[in-house]
Amino acid sequence: MKAMRWSTLTVLVLVAACDRGASGPLVASAKGHEFTVSQATSLIASQPQLPPQSEVVLALSDLWIDYTLLAEAASQDSTLANVDLDPIILQQEEGEMIVALRDSTVHPDTAISEADVLARFNQDAPGTRVRARHILVSPPEGATPAQRDSTQRFADALLARLKAGESFEPLAKQFSADPGSGANGGDLGFFDRGQMVASFDSAAFALQPGELSGLVVTPYGFHIIRVDEKEQPSFDSLGVQFRIAMQEERMVAAESMYVATIMDKGKLEIDDGAATMVRDIAANPLAKLGFRGGSRTLAKYDGGALTVGELRTFMQTREPQYRAQVQQATDQQIVDNLVKALAQREMLIEEARRAGILPNATRQDSMKTELRTSFVDAARQLGLIGIQPTAGESQKAAIDRTVASILQGIIQGQRDVIPLGPVSFALRQDADAEVFEDGVQQVVAQVTAARGGSTNPALMPPSMPMPMDSAAAGAAPETPSR
Repeated sequence: MKAMRWSTLTVLVLVAACDRGASGPLVASAKGHEFTVSQATSLIASQPQLPPQSEVVLALSDLWIDYTLLAEAASQDSTLANVDLDPIILQQEEGEMIVALRDSTVHPDTAISEADVLARFNQDAPGTRVRARHILVSPPEGATPAQRDSTQRFADALLARLKAGESFEPLAKQFSADPGSGANGGDLGFFDRGQMVASFDSAAFALQPGELSGLVVTPYGFHIIRVDEKEQPSFDSLGVQFRIAMQEERMVAAESMYVATIMDKGKLEIDDGAATMVRDIAANPLAKLGFRGGSRTLAKYDGGALTVGELRTFMQTREPQYRAQVQQATDQQIVDNLVKALAQREMLIEEARRAGILPNATRQDSMKTELRTSFVDAARQLGLIGIQPTAGESQKAAIDRTVASILQGIIQGQRDVIPLGPVSFALRQDADAEVFEDGVQQVVAQVTAARGGSTNPALMPPSMPMPMDSAAAGAAPETPSR
């Protein structure tokens, strides 16, 4: 596959020339309002539990932009009819077009016999949990091959003693390297499938009560497992739900096959530098793009392409936690779960249009009314509707004062974050909102200096992060589980 190559530096330009306002260096600006380095530093430094990290500054800047623009829109029209929601509604409607395409083209055989359901139920044993004991024999840290062999021989000797009839509990208390269960005779209590590491999980659920395993190898060492109890729901209690799950499984498989056919037909090609560019955009989706940067291609297919500009628009509708997750994902996760998913969405929308499935104007009006109502409710809860200047104060200054008070309350844990989700994208259209990377780094440095050079490793308090919203077409990247 031949891929296009291009330098990230030629596409994403973090503009620093315009990051100084009348009140000093800026972290962000929006529609004539300025969020200065000193303001952001003061807010974060006032709360010791907030770490001086760029993620914290960016999350705060996002809130400042959203609330400032919302207040500006509300000052012009308290019904917020002046905010163009059409791009958001179209995106939702396109999602429904994809669903309609699926319903009209994907028809798997979901008629499953009772015998097949029962056989699969007995194989999978859904809802099963076991109570097990184990003895863990661990090699020393940094063990040599000889030390590891010696550890395994010792574990084999313990297993032989158990098979010869010795009691499990005393040996676990004496020899198990797991201090938590070892003191209790190796008892792990009840656990469900998937709670333990894979090899341990497979071995435990393969045993019947009273049975011993062989040596089970995990990253922790060598385990000997005995299952004491096994609980499995009856087919009568779960059979109906299990049949539905099997039918859904067939539907998902048929959908995947259909999508794969569309992807193959479109000859999707991913640029080699796509993952790097995605991370750069996710780090600061409001940074200005370089000359013609938005038209650069991340992925191309017959009849179209996914561009940097389209990705940037998508990232501007995501919450900070989602964008942070993107930055932490591997290259392969970004390509598979974001770039391919967004390109796939575009290809499916085009396929739906070719099939005569088009946006429904009546449905769009209904969705727009619902969205605007919730939008107005959020503005009212925040206190951004009906902001009144004090004596000698301009409307702009009144908005700045109100937004600063809201952020202060959130930082201090006295107010909840009210995320605006994709509506923030509608507010930012033509608002010239921008976050300045230089300003972000200055805040990090100044807060660190104010705390004597110490970086607090604590996580953000519950009031700061915003809930991660679902990405379009299942594009949310997965992160490795521990």
